[in-house]
Amino acid sequence: MRHPLRRQTALAALVGGLLASHGVLAQDSMDDVLGGFDELDNYDDVIALDTDSKGFEQKTWDPSGSLSLASSYNLKNHRSSTGTDYDGLSKLRLRLNLGLDGQFGEHWRSSFNVSAWHDFAYDLRDTTYTEAVIGEYEQVLDVQDAWISTRLGSNWDSKLGRQVVVWGFADNLRVLDVLNPLDNLEPGLADIEDLRLPVGMLRLDRYAGPWQASAILIGEQRFSRNPPIGSDFYSVTDGQGNAVSYREIQPEDFEELDYAAALTGRFSGWDLSLTASRRWFDEPYLDARAFDSSDRNASQEDFERDAVLRHSRVNQFGYGVQITRGGWLFKHEAALIDGLQLTSSSILEDPLPLLNALPIINALVPDGGQLLPTDVREVRRYDMLLGLEYFGLAQTTLSVEFAARHIEDFDQDLAWSGYLEWRGESAVRMTRDFLNERLRLHLISVLFNRDGEIFSDSGGAIHRINAEYEFASALVVVAGAVFYQGGDQAPFNVSGDNDRVFAEIKWSF
Repeated sequence: MRHPLRRQTALAALVGGLLASHGVLAQDSMDDVLGGFDELDNYDDVIALDTDSKGFEQKTWDPSGSLSLASSYNLKNHRSSTGTDYDGLSKLRLRLNLGLDGQFGEHWRSSFNVSAWHDFAYDLRDTTYTEAVIGEYEQVLDVQDAWISTRLGSNWDSKLGRQVVVWGFADNLRVLDVLNPLDNLEPGLADIEDLRLPVGMLRLDRYAGPWQASAILIGEQRFSRNPPIGSDFYSVTDGQGNAVSYREIQPEDFEELDYAAALTGRFSGWDLSLTASRRWFDEPYLDARAFDSSDRNASQEDFERDAVLRHSRVNQFGYGVQITRGGWLFKHEAALIDGLQLTSSSILEDPLPLLNALPIINALVPDGGQLLPTDVREVRRYDMLLGLEYFGLAQTTLSVEFAARHIEDFDQDLAWSGYLEWRGESAVRMTRDFLNERLRLHLISVLFNRDGEIFSDSGGAIHRINAEYEFASALVVVAGAVFYQGGDQAPFNVSGDNDRVFAEIKWSF
């Protein structure tokens, strides 16, 4: 199992004073930077066999689990867009994870993991929450990884069930890593590698020298978990700032299969990845074509009833490269997303008197006017990422990543809907170990910007500092703080006051 502390990168500007020792190329860091293709793990990386086998068939069951208590406390008095008071204690979550890995003979493996939690903060606080918030945050029982795999001959593997497939090389921003949705209920409190939600799929891998070819069929339609209405991170409102929630139409499981393929190569000093997929796009668009904008008696309630959120059916083609030179690691990813559907808005020549101003569906808030989503446009989007990581300092890694996303044939109708022709993201990160790697410090900033800006926080930003201390091999304590900087992109248009401190103690068994 990959240790959660393995990924390392850096935030040089914030931690120059910490870099007292340098010049040593840590072997652990080299292992980390060449670990981009997690899916290359195969039967050489299996769990240890139990020699107490019965007959000709070996069977091994390896139970595991963890029990943790996590808490967070909001630093500023603030309310959600529905008026819920989020001052003070916001989380006191007791969580239990149970897992059972198995190996049957030489060619079969299985894994089953389930997680359950109850958040006592919702019992202790004298605050009225929406049903959606209670449903998402108070208690959850979730099946995570649940798969069975087998070797098909000397160079073939297959895996069936809920699993995580990581594409690409970036650690902080996503371009190629698109097959698994994310748990975004608490933005910024965890790294991407801890947020991926397993998806049910069938995967077939073929190995030949340094190459791995993968074919994937995805039957489970699972989308990212985002803050629901009533959360202090929920940013969808109407033009008057009132929280609104639209009905979301999601495709049924196995209604239309997603499929994906990848060709990856690992060579001396560099890696290559080619990917393609046809899938449901994770982020929905608002489809208001069923709403009759010529009805002079149409109300806001009519609009919210007729407008629905849908998901695009897209084709995506991409590639990624990472190259190591000395203590440096260069990363590059690019992708074309074809068939992406976006909401198109226009100005009503004869405004409807009972309708509020533009429903804010995504990012920017246009000034005034009665704009209304009226149509849907199909566009192409181009995503690109550049990254640089330095692991030549003892016990320290530093990294920076830039991602730019460009919508082709962008026009004012899309801008009125809140989309950006160019959307940029920047991430800088530092990780440093102390006390013989028992204490690890993380510093990370992620900035959201527009129009090709670099290191601009006009769209909002997340800054996080946290430390992890390993008291024993099975007992880890985490403490830190996350700061949200308001901006003109969701969810930062409403979450600028959501700063919080957090802590967790976790016992693994």
